[in-house]
Amino acid sequence: MKKTIYSVALTLAAGVFASCGTSVPKANLKEASKADTLSYVIGVSQSQGLKDYLVARMDMDTTYMDQFVNGVLEGVNADAKKSAYYCGLQIGQQEANQVLPNISGDLLAGKNGELNKKEYIAGFVAGATEAYQKMEPAVAQETAMRLMEAIKENNDSTANLTAELDTFSYAMGMARTQGLKDYVLYRMGVDSAYYASEFIKGVKEGAKAKENAKKGAFLTGIQIGQQVENQIIPGVSRDVFGENADKFNKNNFLAGFIAGTTGKGLIMHPMMAQQDAMRLIEELKNERFESEFGDNKAQGVAFLDSIAKTEGVVKLESGLCYKVITEGKGAVPANTDKVKVHYRGTLIDGTEFDSSYSRNEPTTFGANQVIAGWTEALTLMPVGSKWMLYIPQELAYGSRDLGQIKPFSTLVFEVELLEIVK
Repeated sequence: MKKTIYSVALTLAAGVFASCGTSVPKANLKEASKADTLSYVIGVSQSQGLKDYLVARMDMDTTYMDQFVNGVLEGVNADAKKSAYYCGLQIGQQEANQVLPNISGDLLAGKNGELNKKEYIAGFVAGATEAYQKMEPAVAQETAMRLMEAIKENNDSTANLTAELDTFSYAMGMARTQGLKDYVLYRMGVDSAYYASEFIKGVKEGAKAKENAKKGAFLTGIQIGQQVENQIIPGVSRDVFGENADKFNKNNFLAGFIAGTTGKGLIMHPMMAQQDAMRLIEELKNERFESEFGDNKAQGVAFLDSIAKTEGVVKLESGLCYKVITEGKGAVPANTDKVKVHYRGTLIDGTEFDSSYSRNEPTTFGANQVIAGWTEALTLMPVGSKWMLYIPQELAYGSRDLGQIKPFSTLVFEVELLEIVK
């Protein structure tokens, strides 16, 4: 057990139980835009395997799939206050249904005793709120560690461990909260105004939510809905549409996501949806990049046309241009060889984005494990050569956005081939 005992995986979020009457969104893809169609097929794609996951990993009773769907819609549309409560429910459920059983199984195999769930949650809440604590957090950490080792080493299966287990349960609950508040506020986005009230209320209720299968299905739906709202939709929107994230059709996404999960009302086969998603993502990103960075293409073409007319520059059929600075006498690498090089990379305006010279350390890699322009040049260069490479965007990173290297950027490299590594 590590000193910082609290660690929550960024899985899903949780919610309250209610009979939600929200209608399930429907999508119409006839004459739909690419963005609207993509939103639907992404939803279908994201749902694949979810039902099996709900049964196998979250122990959900699929008899109540309608409650799950209601929970998804509730989670997606939650305000800040509800989201804080749902987050508390998630963590309360996780502690009671996953963490506590795992600790118990590891600690008490073959022993006559059990952890005290009530004491564990009491310690957890006390640590999370810093109120009504039976011991200081540092003492809780030390106590949990000490008792864990003592209980593990006690091999008498008939021993009466009740007192130690009650104390350990409380101390471990407290110890698990180290770093919790920062995680909840800054990683899960809970509004601090609702931390001590709604979040803690959720923790307490989530810890005892497993007993009702119908309620559990709804809570699980809210968990998934919160993940959809806070992670999946923003992530896809930013990746595909950039600053135009409002183009993402949330209604269509939910229609596809719910249809794919329940198997009801699907407009297309999931495999086709996945294929369409991949195709449309590429098309829409390229359209966005063409709009935002199309000038890079034109500037790169003009730059290469000018360079190709410069004395000493060779232009190959692929569009790659190079100029020999030093002609080596060694062997020429095959594309399967590993090579050691020094290099400096710049944009066409001279901005340097990478350099092994500045690190004072050559780089080794496979000649076929780099951009196409490099591979082509390396398989023409004798060892000992230093060349200037002028690489068109299609032989570099194309439409990829790599920070300093924007989509459709023509690149310039000074490359020195030091050796073929055997």
